[in-house]
Amino acid sequence: MQQENIRYVLVWSAWLRLSHWIIAGGVLFQIGSAWALAHDDANYTYWLDWHIIAGQVILMALALRVVLLFFPGSNNWRALIPEKSQLQAMVQMVKFYLSLARFPLPNWYAHNPLWLPVYPVFFLVLAGCAISGLLYNSSYIFFGNPMYELHGALAGLIVVFSIFHIATVFLHDLKGKGAFISAMINGYRYFHYTGMDDKAGSNHSAKQSGHQSISVDSIKKQTGDK
Repeated sequence: MQQENIRYVLVWSAWLRLSHWIIAGGVLFQIGSAWALAHDDANYTYWLDWHIIAGQVILMALALRVVLLFFPGSNNWRALIPEKSQLQAMVQMVKFYLSLARFPLPNWYAHNPLWLPVYPVFFLVLAGCAISGLLYNSSYIFFGNPMYELHGALAGLIVVFSIFHIATVFLHDLKGKGAFISAMINGYRYFHYTGMDDKAGSNHSAKQSGHQSISVDSIKKQTGDK
């Protein structure tokens, strides 16, 4: 029986974690404040002021995330571009979701391979929502839609994304061994592997543990992270 090795690796930088949690907290606050604004018994002026302030803070955090795209590591924009080596992991993620977590999780180093194309789109939607919110009462028209309609539509997409993101992250942490949630707090993830990079060794370990096993160095190589 092969001995399982565990490595504790820094994946997320402090600046990326800071931008992530500001955006996450800001989005949750915006959902709550938008709900308050829609109810007559709430203090409309109070919640509107904080809604606007939170939107500006989110924009600043998003600007920080854009700057980080040009730094090395998992912050870099290249880490958001799926590679051919990740296609199999994408298919396995689909199987994992469709099987209601009965199919084993594939390995990935930083970003979930299936969600890679979603993150850049989410950043654009978030930026559009924040900007349209600041122009909410203006006369600007975007593709035939006034700012208030565009803001509402983009906010709806953000709510849907947030629900799926939170649910899947908890599911990954429940079924996986990588400490996905704590990694976004302290920056470190656990990687379990057999010490063999060859395909046969990885498949053998996967059958024994119920999870795909591959060395963390191999995963980093596949994702282009240095």
